[in-house]
Amino acid sequence: MEHIATFAKVLGSLFYFPVTHENNRQLCAALRDHDAEQASPFHDVLVAMDKETPEALAEDFQQLFEGCEVMPAPPWGSVYLDKEQVIFGESTVAFRHFLTAQDMALDTGMREPEDQFGLMLLAMAQLIEGADASQDDEAESNEVESTEAASETTEAQRAAALDALLQTHLLPWAYRYLTLVQTHAQTDTYRLLAELAEAWLQVIQEEREITPDVMKVYF
Repeated sequence: MEHIATFAKVLGSLFYFPVTHENNRQLCAALRDHDAEQASPFHDVLVAMDKETPEALAEDFQQLFEGCEVMPAPPWGSVYLDKEQVIFGESTVAFRHFLTAQDMALDTGMREPEDQFGLMLLAMAQLIEGADASQDDEAESNEVESTEAASETTEAQRAAALDALLQTHLLPWAYRYLTLVQTHAQTDTYRLLAELAEAWLQVIQEEREITPDVMKVYF
């Protein structure tokens, strides 16, 4: 599942921070270096990003992710899953409880909904990599036999948690959200980024044989 974590971290950062944020500056520089050696799935996004002005990208980010009034593609799950179309809705609380059950917390330094699309992808990566870290800690303190058993248990637990995150908390609304981003993005960068995220989620869903929970989408 490490490849899922890597992709989730990249997409999560690009859907949460502006392109001009230092995190994404470093990330895109690394992607360009990799792309120069071998074309990556992010090739078209990087090409579009290089063609568009920082001002255009900043304006598009603001209207897609930070709009104070009517937003064409709100990035928070509860806007889609809550009948009142509000942030901090019941689905946000459910996702928060899910994170707590996994001993996880998304501390961004701000009071904001945990079910922001980019944040959820970053949580997906943290879920996978956090399990890897705890597995490594166990390997140092246990005998070989017990470590192997713990490894298998941890692998199964993180796989089940990943599937639950996708099935219950993300996929029921993510495709609708990404369709709206593709429709309303004012730059090719964010339109292509949404197309890539949609295709990636479809691949994961097929690979892991996940059927998203059926929920009414209100937005």
